[in-house]
Amino acid sequence: MGPDTASERERADGGMRLLRSAAFAGVCTAVSASAHAAASGTGLPWWTLAAGWAGTLCLTAPLAGRERSRPAIIAMLLCGQMVLHTLFCAGQQRAMPDAPAMPGHHTTGVELMPGPDMFALHLAAAFLLGWVLHRGERAAWRMVRLSRRTAGALAGPLAALLTALFARLPLLRPLDARVTARRRTEDETGRGETPLLDHAVVRRGPPVPAMA
Repeated sequence: MGPDTASERERADGGMRLLRSAAFAGVCTAVSASAHAAASGTGLPWWTLAAGWAGTLCLTAPLAGRERSRPAIIAMLLCGQMVLHTLFCAGQQRAMPDAPAMPGHHTTGVELMPGPDMFALHLAAAFLLGWVLHRGERAAWRMVRLSRRTAGALAGPLAALLTALFARLPLLRPLDARVTARRRTEDETGRGETPLLDHAVVRRGPPVPAMA
């Protein structure tokens, strides 16, 4: 069963959609930040990592409802790499100290464009990460289908077992009925509250007037 056929039958709920999006955003941001820092030789501000993860999460959450093919995953990774590259460059420029004497103050747009080395690293990261995520995607959806199939197979025997257990409950009803009837009789007659002998005479209360 391919991804397209499986996606028509299997849909991710809200929890699984959020979990897949969070994992994808975390891996994409971490790999992109590592490649960017290795190519630029400069560290990244922490807020760029948080903003990159949150932005990737928001962008991929609507697309995480079904299984995706490998080309689709690689395409999303390439788009994410370019967006994260721009964000990381902007963060590095803001983190640099002010230097009025430095030339090239009109090169902001050029610096935001990736160089050959950085572009190659981002491209390699996207393809490698796409291959790994696609294998994880297939494994995750295989587990989902297997769990649903197992739950469906166990539902029948479990229902039959519960039906058999409830069917034996009427065998206990005659004993329960006898105990209930005995308690009701004792409540109506007053017996059972104070043990009395058959020949005992109760003299409590006012004397009964003699009949003329």
